[in-house]
Amino acid sequence: MYIAFDEMPPNARVWVFQSTDFLIYEKVERLSARLMNFLEAWKAHGKPLKASFSIIYDRFLIVALDEASYQATGCSIDKLTHLVQDLEKELGVSLMDRTQIAYRDDNHLVATMHMVNFRAAISSGEIYEETTVFNNLIETKGQLQSEWEVPLLKSWHKQWLPIA
Repeated sequence: MYIAFDEMPPNARVWVFQSTDFLIYEKVERLSARLMNFLEAWKAHGKPLKASFSIIYDRFLIVALDEASYQATGCSIDKLTHLVQDLEKELGVSLMDRTQIAYRDDNHLVATMHMVNFRAAISSGEIYEETTVFNNLIETKGQLQSEWEVPLLKSWHKQWLPIA
């Protein structure tokens, strides 16, 4: 059962899917239509799941689930994963590549870089402690608001900083 994203509670579980490229309007529209249909019918053990989604910066797909009424099961999560994989093929985009790191460049635009190159950019000083990164490992909507877009020094990415 689809619920407006703004109405999802702070403890709603989230999944962050990141596109390696900017999503043009037509792709956002198609993605939105498919997700709306999927979430309207999404169930776990026959029970409707209260879920929502948001597309942020035309690059991030955030799916939220209010587990207060019923929790997601392995099968229901698999169905979400399969939908996202189908959307990748249908739209010709990458949404599940966890080797891509999203950050804000010097112009404050969202960019992505392969983690190997990202680590090299840290070593060369191109990316530094205050570079804003996107922590796609967050688990709740509350964290989306407070811990998702943060300086590198406050994210899991800090493990790649040189030891002083």
